[in-house]
Formats: sequence, structure tokens, C-alpha cells
Amino acid sequence: MIEFRLLDTGALSAAENMALDHILLEEVASGASPLTLRFLQFTPHAALVGYNQDVRLEIRTDFCRDAGVSVNRRITGGGTLLFQESALGWEIFGHPGEPPFPGKYDQLLEEICSAAALALRKLGTPAMFRPRNDIEVNGRKISGTGGAMIRDGFMFQGTLLIKNEIELFLKCLRVPVEKLKKREIESLLDRICFLDDVLPAPAALHEIKSAYIEAFSEAFGLAFTTSGLTATEERRMAAETPFFESDAWVDRRRRPESEGHPLKSVTQTAAGVIRVNIWTAPGGRRIRQSLIVGDFFTVPQRCVNDLEAALVGLKLDKGAIEQAIRDFFAANDGRIIGASTDEICAAVVSAVDRLALADTFSIPEANDLLFVNLQPYELAAQRAKWLLLPYCSKDLDCPYRLTPGCDECGGCEIGRAHELARAYELTPITIQSFEHLMETLEGQVAGEVFVGSCCEAFFAKHQAEMIAVGARGALINLDSTTCYDLGKGTAAYKGVFDNKTCLNEALIEKTVRYMNGRPHD
Repeated sequence: MIEFRLLDTGALSAAENMALDHILLEEVASGASPLTLRFLQFTPHAALVGYNQDVRLEIRTDFCRDAGVSVNRRITGGGTLLFQESALGWEIFGHPGEPPFPGKYDQLLEEICSAAALALRKLGTPAMFRPRNDIEVNGRKISGTGGAMIRDGFMFQGTLLIKNEIELFLKCLRVPVEKLKKREIESLLDRICFLDDVLPAPAALHEIKSAYIEAFSEAFGLAFTTSGLTATEERRMAAETPFFESDAWVDRRRRPESEGHPLKSVTQTAAGVIRVNIWTAPGGRRIRQSLIVGDFFTVPQRCVNDLEAALVGLKLDKGAIEQAIRDFFAANDGRIIGASTDEICAAVVSAVDRLALADTFSIPEANDLLFVNLQPYELAAQRAKWLLLPYCSKDLDCPYRLTPGCDECGGCEIGRAHELARAYELTPITIQSFEHLMETLEGQVAGEVFVGSCCEAFFAKHQAEMIAVGARGALINLDSTTCYDLGKGTAAYKGVFDNKTCLNEALIEKTVRYMNGRPHD
């Protein structure tokens, strides 16, 4: 049996828990602290972004502030989560490649998550590990997991959802609805579940903890001794918690607006969504700064930070950038888990390619153009044939809101878009649902080029599906509150979204003119 410390730190603030994660990882890695299993809780509720995410893109910060929900950043990657006061967290700290945890990151993740699933089976659920990093009950996520590795040390953690507070999830986070995938679900409740909902009677917290202790002991041959923090851990926690409360930590993946507008791209991969931001140096020939954010995991923790540094000073040249990225990953042991080097190269180059539009479009305008099977430098050579319009831009009382038609009454921008389509010899189609969009791209629009409109959240969610059907076109980002911001992505997917969005009419016309030339009388 291998000796492990059992550490139960109870309910702490988000900053205290994040500080303690960092401290325990370093202390265990150095050998100063013992191998550890920690149980943790939060008070108050905490909305937590992953290590590589931008808070503004993932959390409704105004709501959280008004509702007394803390906002903070984990030291692990992955997506955003709401850590309710009722939820239970567990964390294992050890040394990679040493007993009882041989193997690399992927093997460690599967073995530890399988043990955590065993704990939930001991409580009476049919829980199973589902790659990349979920634990599910009957296909519904009940626990998310993630890890961080530094030299000689790792931390794997999981969050168990216990009490059903789904409304709070939707109000605090932007991510859960945006990540719902085609045909997987009809609603968020079909994707996640809570322990109290899948057991005949609620389990006491001590019973849940005991199940985890038994499962980890059985899976890895561990003997647990209950103990508290060491004197060094307590001292460091008092000293370092203020940093984990600060904007320097919480907003560390954000650049001040004073630095100007970056070139941007959004790329969907199996690893998660990769968002690239590139700031150019004076003269526009080299990279001044880069920022790569998203809900992905990296090994080691600093992999993306180091990649960003490797891009600084490079010429804004596709070949030079791709070679630098390949050289970086060849020379370093780091990786974005689940993303190939080719995908990372494409994501970075896609941001830089927007410079090809600089003669006509401002950087913010170029960033609002979302491309499907087209590159920015190809846009001028295309002639658009179709104008795809979202039904949710029709007035709420429009008799045609839930049908493809439009009588061009002048009451909303859809009618004006029909006029625009005639002027530039495009055929307008009002898209009524996601299925209708896919049918249109595979049918009427197939083989021709379209201009359309959607929000970036929709694009990030469905980019791969649109690419897979061979559609070619440009989507203009909506400039208004969308169904995803309002937590109604599932309703919009079905075509029953009950709010109005607003088309970016000026950019749609500018894009169509750029592609099709002057309007016809």
C-alpha cells in the first residue's frame, strides 16, 4: 500500500481554493508535502474559467456580481464550470511516472477518472468514464475532470454535481449551452445530471467522500491518513491568496483595449475551441503579441504561454509562422491535448490571413467575417449567389417569423436584406433552424458561394459541421445579444427562439459589394 494524505479543507472561497491548488501542486512536486487526496467545496458559489480561457467570453460577469457568485480562474485547463456550494470537488496530487501513477497524461487521466466513476457506482449509479474528460451516468455528465502538470508533479481534479440548480448554471455561464452538439441533446438537462436526481434518496456528504476514498484505494493500492495542511502550506496560503483574488490572476488571459484591435480567428477542434488573437507591430509586418485562449487542456500548464512567446517577432508570413509552430512543438514536450500541430498552425494562420482584407475592411470588420471553406484572401475572387438570413432577426410579431417567407413590409432588417439581395443579384433564404441550415447548404446552396449571418458562438459550435458538408461562404457576426448570451441556444436550434437579434447590415452590404461589385438597378 502506498501512503497518501487525506486532506479535507471544507468550504473555502474561490481564491483560497485556487491558491491552495497551486501551492499543493508545487509542494508535492518538490517532495516537501506528501502525496495527497483533497476534498474541497466553495462558498459562495464560484464561476470558474479554465486556465486558458478569457473570462469575458465565458462568464456573464454582471449577473455573477449581482448574484454574489465569485468569478475566478482554475490552474487546470478545460471549459468553464459553476462550482455550487452543494458540489463536491476531489483532487489527487502526485508524481507523474512514479507509483502508483505510471504512464503519461492520457493514461493517468483515464485511470484516475475510471476510479472516480467507480466511486459513483459504489453509491448506486451506473457511472462511466467518457473521454475526453467526463464522467457520465446514462450518457449525461455528472462530473467534469481536468489536470495540471509541472516538473515532477501533477494534479487531477473532478467536480461532482450534487444538487440540481440548473437555472443558476444558465444565468452564470455562457459555455454550457454553446457546447451542446447536434442530435446529442434536446436541452441542457439532457446533457448533464445531478447526483440527487439519479439516486433513490440523497446521499450524505460523508457517504460520498467515503465512496471516493474506497474507490481510489482499490484502484491504486492507497492507504489514507487524515491530516491537515503543513505549516509551509498554511503560511503560503495566507501570503498567496490575495494574488488569486486579483485581476492579475482572474483576467490574466485578457489584453487591455489600449493595445488596439488584434487579428482574430475561431477554430473548432476535437481539443475544444481555439481562439487566436494576433497584434501586429508598427508597420504591420511582424507579430507584436499573441494570445491563444479556449477550453482546451495543455501539458505542461505553460505550453500555450510559451507558444505565444515563440510567435512574437515573427514575420506575418504563413510559411514562417507554420515553421515556427512546428519547430516549437518539435523542441518542446508540450502539447494542446487533442489538437494536431496542423490544426494549431491553421488556427494561427487564419487570424493572420485577415490582413488580406485590410485594404477594404477595418480589423474589427475583418474579425466579424467568419469563413467556411474559404480563406480571407480568396474572398475577392468569389461571387456570392445566396444570402442566408436568420429568422430570429424578424420582428417578434411578424406573421412570417416562423416561416421562410417575407412580405418586405419594412418593419425589420430582413425586408431590407431582401432589397439588398435583389440589388446584388443574390437569392435570399431565411433560415428557420439548424437542420434547415444544413439542408440548405447541402441542397440549394451546394457548389455555390453564400453570404450569411450568425453569432460567433453559433459558428464556434457548428463550424466543423458546415465545413464537412462542403459549404463555401462568409458569415457576418451578429452585433446584438444572441440566443447563446441569453441561454436559449436549444430553442434557437429548434427554431423557436423568442427574442430578436439584429443583423450587421452595413457589414453585410460591404461584404456583398466586395464580392459582387457595384449594385444593379
